[in-house]
Amino acid sequence: MHACVVDWDETTAEQLKTLSEAGIRTVKMFTTYAGETMANEHTILNTMQATRDLGGMVVIHCESDAIVTDAQNVAAASDGVDAAHMSQTRPELAETASVAAILAIAESQEAPVYFVHQSTPAAVELVVDARKRGLVAFTESVAHHLILDDSAYEGEQPERFVCCPPLRSAQVVEELGRHLFTGAITTIGSDHCCYDTAQKQVHSHDVRHMPNGLPGVETRLPVMFSHYVDGLGLTPSRFVELTSANPARTNGLYPRKGSLMPGSDADIAIWDPKREWTVTTETLHMATDYTPYEGQRLRGKPVTVLVRGEVVVHEGLLVDATARGRHLEAAPLDFGGAFSM
Repeated sequence: MHACVVDWDETTAEQLKTLSEAGIRTVKMFTTYAGETMANEHTILNTMQATRDLGGMVVIHCESDAIVTDAQNVAAASDGVDAAHMSQTRPELAETASVAAILAIAESQEAPVYFVHQSTPAAVELVVDARKRGLVAFTESVAHHLILDDSAYEGEQPERFVCCPPLRSAQVVEELGRHLFTGAITTIGSDHCCYDTAQKQVHSHDVRHMPNGLPGVETRLPVMFSHYVDGLGLTPSRFVELTSANPARTNGLYPRKGSLMPGSDADIAIWDPKREWTVTTETLHMATDYTPYEGQRLRGKPVTVLVRGEVVVHEGLLVDATARGRHLEAAPLDFGGAFSM
């Protein structure tokens, strides 16, 4: 669970203190979506300063709103801003420019920072360079940026693939994927956003007004395992680190989560690395009418899932519907030698 700061005022610091005392230590921020969730640089700096002192961290979506707005205006005057031209409306430079600016603010405050869904190797490498200078900085990438590419916008339903940042070229995807092996990427998320086709089609003629995001929480592990572990030789231990251990570490939940050590919660996915299956919407459980991986043949799948030692899913069926959700208080974030990347 993240807080979200859009505008800084005289009450914000106290609100963040109250949240941290309740175990909510991360604050999600945006450098785009002006008039909605975008925060200016003064607000970001103040929030980084406050969260640093509270044992917390800013978690940030980076795209330069000025560059995005200009690219959208140029597209509207030429090829259009429909879903088929999504990649033209949010260029790679918008991401790298924003990441560079936020890294500078974080360095000025000696504050940790976590970049969500980075979609280009250049953005990832900026974070790597900052880490070499001593800054505590993390990169999350997501399954769809590591597997899908912008050719999806050439299909019959391009609106289904509209997300921010957009899908990049096949070459960029390949180069980004290499950083799973170099250690530059800290975590793999889903950026799950479960709109259905009808919701996306309402404004498919203008991506400035349509809902962004792809459904991916259920497919995150299988598609990554199949493509990168089974397909490209990523080690299973690195796969677990990226998808489980490091997310727990960077969010103050380790070793209670993301670990199989004595005393940890027994949240376990028992994996069949040789199970071959085809992704279809009908066999998934997300609240939408499509998956961006429709028809993909995968190898590797979780067959049994335990929550705190109790089997809740087996062979695709929910076998125990007992409500187990609870608020877990994140510990103060201390990254001094906690884990290497």
